[in-house]
Amino acid sequence: MASKAVLLLAAAVVASACVLGSSAEAKIGELEKLRGLGKLGKVGRLVITGVVPCNTGSLIDIATSPLFPNADVELRCMGKMVAGATTNTNGSFTIEADMTNALLAFIGGCTLVVDTPLIKCNADLKDVGALVSYLQGPLTRLIGDIFHLFPAGFSFHARARRG
Repeated sequence: MASKAVLLLAAAVVASACVLGSSAEAKIGELEKLRGLGKLGKVGRLVITGVVPCNTGSLIDIATSPLFPNADVELRCMGKMVAGATTNTNGSFTIEADMTNALLAFIGGCTLVVDTPLIKCNADLKDVGALVSYLQGPLTRLIGDIFHLFPAGFSFHARARRG
């Protein structure tokens, strides 16, 4: 089990990097440097669970939208894919990643992205784009070995059609 001191050290590194205005790459580099020195070790893991809607719009209501089975969901931190999963037949998914990515998620550096075309869940949805969601969750869970986050709400981001 990870000690509270190690978790607080990692959180302090990220917080101080934010205050000093370091670039996103520097934040990741500092965390990786600490891990390489054996100071972070295995500090726990990030678990993200949620449901992907099959719809367009902003902050899509999953209670009133059909669900998106077999969609590829990616956890992207600082623009780089760090973990992924595929939704089941009920549109649900679970993604697991290391604690470094949990810290990046706290500073707003991570999003969930679904690039699977909407036409795969509804033939009438021919829009080209991706479903994107920021993450949310209680800060109190940072102390444990498992940190649980959820989608804040998926929104459709259209892409220009080529051709």
